[in-house]
Amino acid sequence: MNADGGFAGSVPAEPSAESDLPKGWVAHHAPEQVSAGRRFWLGWRRWRRSRPFWGGLFSILGGGEILLTERTPLPVVVHLGPTGLAGIGLPVLMVLCGILLWLAPGPRVLYAMLVLLASLGTWITSNLGGFFVGMLQGLVGGALALTWTTAPRGSKKKKVTEESTEDSYDTVDQSTVH
Repeated sequence: MNADGGFAGSVPAEPSAESDLPKGWVAHHAPEQVSAGRRFWLGWRRWRRSRPFWGGLFSILGGGEILLTERTPLPVVVHLGPTGLAGIGLPVLMVLCGILLWLAPGPRVLYAMLVLLASLGTWITSNLGGFFVGMLQGLVGGALALTWTTAPRGSKKKKVTEESTEDSYDTVDQSTVH
């Protein structure tokens, strides 16, 4: 690799305002020669990685599944608790929070906690949480959204050196010992 991030013999792409290529991506062709499908896929990937996509998707799927089981005309449907507004309101809240995780990922902790609490609340209000499937999807979605971060993988690992381990064992202040 060259010092500017390109490969030997490659020419860096000219930056353009309408280019959807990721930062640091070196094209072997001019940006206008990159196919529209490739540009769409790179833009989609960048959008998906900039927010808790999978957490939102599982939250939407879980809420949708609970809503479907709530209105299913089966004789197997179990109504344990209040089936009125809470039976429909909690799954709708899950779906809305999943959409908001996609559209406004800033307050993701609030949305994730609402999804987790609503998922647990559907246990009582909505056919045992959509026969467990929707509740589990909501719990997984809320957990994924809660733990999502933009930091690159491996950045939280601490390098342990011999000096740091030796200092941590020496906790007794020698001046106070008689």
